[in-house]
Amino acid sequence: MEEIIALLQSDPAKAIETIKAQSTKKASDIDSYVKEYKDFDRNQREGQLEKIQLDKTLDAGKVSKMVKIYINHAQNIVETMAAFTIGKPITLIPSEESNLAKLVKQIWRVNRIDSKLLDATIIKFSQTQVAMQFYIVDAGETSLLNKVLSYLKLKTQIKEIKAKVLDNTKGTMTPYFDATGDMLLFMWEYKAKEGDKEVANVQIWNEINMFHFKDGVLFGKPLLHGFDRIPVVYDSQDEPLWYTVKSPIDRHEVALSKLGDSNDYSGHPILLTEGEGISMPSKSESGKHFNIPIKLGGEDGKTLIKGDVRFLEAQTAPESNKLELDKLEDTIAYGSGVPNLSLEKLKSLGNVAEKTVKLMFIATDIKAALKQSATRTFVERCINIIVSGVTKTTNTTMAAEGKALYYDIQFNSILPSDIAETVTYLSNAVAGKFVSQKTAMGIIDLVDDHEAELAQIALENKVGIVVPTA
Repeated sequence: MEEIIALLQSDPAKAIETIKAQSTKKASDIDSYVKEYKDFDRNQREGQLEKIQLDKTLDAGKVSKMVKIYINHAQNIVETMAAFTIGKPITLIPSEESNLAKLVKQIWRVNRIDSKLLDATIIKFSQTQVAMQFYIVDAGETSLLNKVLSYLKLKTQIKEIKAKVLDNTKGTMTPYFDATGDMLLFMWEYKAKEGDKEVANVQIWNEINMFHFKDGVLFGKPLLHGFDRIPVVYDSQDEPLWYTVKSPIDRHEVALSKLGDSNDYSGHPILLTEGEGISMPSKSESGKHFNIPIKLGGEDGKTLIKGDVRFLEAQTAPESNKLELDKLEDTIAYGSGVPNLSLEKLKSLGNVAEKTVKLMFIATDIKAALKQSATRTFVERCINIIVSGVTKTTNTTMAAEGKALYYDIQFNSILPSDIAETVTYLSNAVAGKFVSQKTAMGIIDLVDDHEAELAQIALENKVGIVVPTA
């Protein structure tokens, strides 16, 4: 590691190549994932739409366009699973209620970290890698964080912590790990316009400094980034989330497109006439007309000769097509863990109990729970970086509090709940002393500040305030 740090100042190009050499992610692969996910690129695998539904060249240079129906299975799988994993803001439970814990909560809220975590999860599921970068900037009196701190009667700050999600569509990220899997360096490459010129930027972080190169030249001196660790949280997976069901997805698009193509030929009225002239309709025409010529022929010249046009179709074709499409949808849902949530499916459910809804989504919940293991680690690292930035740079007087502060992380479900049923259950549980009021309030999740709400309840009980009911 010391050798790479030395190379960054003596031979940056060699240092950058050394860091890149350890990368297990190919930029071309990630580019392919992005194109399939965002741009509906279906020309990557042999069974995909663009490889099978090929346009046909007709006489006189005309082209018969084949039907191509692109379905957003990839987006649906990624976004639904991300929502089940961390779609609802998580609950951070500090080991102690201190000023540092209050400050961390406000930094989290002001930076909208919950929203950024959802974005990061979607990027990871679709692009296979993601990172969140934290950095420190000057904080003016008008900064939102200082306004919040003033309201809470906490000390305002000269500097504050910011965060942003790094996206592969805007640059290239490369972590550098040691043999035990600890990240020693992180590199971010991107291009930016400076005047009329496009400049290649490379930023590299270690646990102390940030090195910034522009067009291969070190820009200024290495900067102290203000944290006691690399201020970047990185996560990755082997392949995009929809790759487990890529085969039925490809087949579903092809089968539906072929069905549409077939309907273009036979799904509209056809007028059949007999007589002079030949007119062959194109498949894109809605009203079709076949003209079949009639003429006399044979040895005696008196035999009536005419052609014939008909569609050859299996009697069970409609049922067979429907069965295949339905089974492909079921296979995609089963393999991905993401159920079919179309309006027709939801309408057929009717009014069902909360327990029934949760059982219907048990497969999705199981897969989301498996994803939450890595997400929990990602969140913990985000918290540790924020705490380190506060205690090392923005508010060093809280350093002692930082030594004892740690967090439990609670994931919350996006599934609808019956609030009346939950309140009744928790009321009985609190009365029976199975759970505390604070725990019950956290489960109901109607207020942000549980301590303030408990204090308000105690005050109302003390003075005998009766809350009117609707």
